[in-house]
Amino acid sequence: MKSNLANIFRIQKFLQEIKYPDYHRISREISEYLKKKRHISESNIFERLFKQEPWEYISGYVQFCGIQFKVTKDTLIPRIETEQMVYQSVDLIKKKKIKNIIDVGTGSGCIAISIASLLKDISPYSIYATDISRKVLKIAQINEENVLKKKHIKWVKNDLICDITPLKGNTLIVANLPYIPTEMYTKLNKSVLDYEPRLALDGGETGLELYKRLFEQIKGKKISVTAIYLETETSIIEDTHKLAKKYYPRKKISVIQDSFERSRFILIQ
Repeated sequence: MKSNLANIFRIQKFLQEIKYPDYHRISREISEYLKKKRHISESNIFERLFKQEPWEYISGYVQFCGIQFKVTKDTLIPRIETEQMVYQSVDLIKKKKIKNIIDVGTGSGCIAISIASLLKDISPYSIYATDISRKVLKIAQINEENVLKKKHIKWVKNDLICDITPLKGNTLIVANLPYIPTEMYTKLNKSVLDYEPRLALDGGETGLELYKRLFEQIKGKKISVTAIYLETETSIIEDTHKLAKKYYPRKKISVIQDSFERSRFILIQ
């Protein structure tokens, strides 16, 4: 026990020295990881962390909504702020009797799978999850098998929702698409620029290119959606709101703050 605590404190000290965030939690995860992976040295992990490689890519996993998800350098690392989308989407599904959920730009599948995990006792519904990357969808399917223990989600390699056929019943679209304006993206931390996939982060010049295309596809397909829940960048929240208002002038559009009290989400209903 004393030896284990000493290891954790030593790891914590290193993480503090390199200013690694959430060092209390990460130090314990590293300690447990080293117990299981005895062929991997502590110094090797320290070297990679010093180069600002995210711990989640080193371990291959991340905790999201209390669930362990596999991640690779092809997938974005899910952020804790995004958990709010899951819990509030589940509330919407129950309240509005949603029958179809579409997770656009699913990545690791963390949103769709977490929603499915929380809807075990709800009446029948369908979940579709799309992504443009085949590699990413393979990781998402592995996560589905590990978490749900069965095939429940319809995984679609797709440019947003272009191949989704019209659905019957109340539909919720959840989208955490690339929304960081290109200029802002180029100034991000080295741990993001050097390791996380640009395809999952860079939202073009305004940060709104993907959302504009999504709205156009919804309009073109004449999909009757009950609600659309989006995550966006705080600095462009007003522009995101204006874009949503342009396409849905008669809908109620709300700006929702994240757990850090930053305007992060747009709900259209």
